[in-house]
Amino acid sequence: MKMSNAWMVWLVSAGLLATAACGGESNEEVDAGVETGDDTGGDYAEEPDFAAQYDMRFNAFAFERGTPGFSLNSPLEYFLDQDLDYPVVVLVELREIDTEAGTLQVRGGAGLKTSTAGEYVWDEEVEEPEAAAGTIAANGDFEATLPLLSFVATVESGGDINKTVIPIRDLAIDAKIQADAAGESPVINDGMLSGFVLLSEIEGVGLTIVPGQEPLALTQLFGGPESVNYDYDEDGENDAWQLSATFSAQQTVIVE
Repeated sequence: MKMSNAWMVWLVSAGLLATAACGGESNEEVDAGVETGDDTGGDYAEEPDFAAQYDMRFNAFAFERGTPGFSLNSPLEYFLDQDLDYPVVVLVELREIDTEAGTLQVRGGAGLKTSTAGEYVWDEEVEEPEAAAGTIAANGDFEATLPLLSFVATVESGGDINKTVIPIRDLAIDAKIQADAAGESPVINDGMLSGFVLLSEIEGVGLTIVPGQEPLALTQLFGGPESVNYDYDEDGENDAWQLSATFSAQQTVIVE
């Protein structure tokens, strides 16, 4: 039996409230990498003939155990479901891929579904993502650090659309793009991410998760302001959360 969206949102909301009540951590195991797309199998070449550009979309994302946000993994898995009216969409564009030179350009950020299934656009309500230079090996191993990636959660509440932006600074990507010998059917499985959420950028920002109730402070979802664990501005006081996570991605179409 398929659950209604309203019932599923209630379950996710309950999970988020429990997370906040427990200070953002949990001792329970959370499934931290279930794929939501179909492009996760296949025969991959050791050194594919990569195309010059690929458009990709996260289909799995999970905070690592011990990192702030770990208890949000189950709700995140739900909101990555692209059948929702307002799913979480994280787009990654790999371009100017040159394995002989060992270089590529990477940009990533929030996206929106279009009326055409499988096609997405960049979310113009957040800061436009900048391309960052990275390195790539012949087998698809690549690394890049994005100055900013905006993670956007959108929730419908009482007929209103509430959009909450979580800016992640200095997002380091360490992943491998795999494809068949012709460079087709690309996927990224079990890539690594690390970055920083600044207290000053989410202080006072709330996320509406239960219709009719006050928004829940984002700082509480990360364990509370007192749980910051990194001195981002190097002034001797912790002012940010250092995050680490895994992700997977499948090919999509980004419409410019």
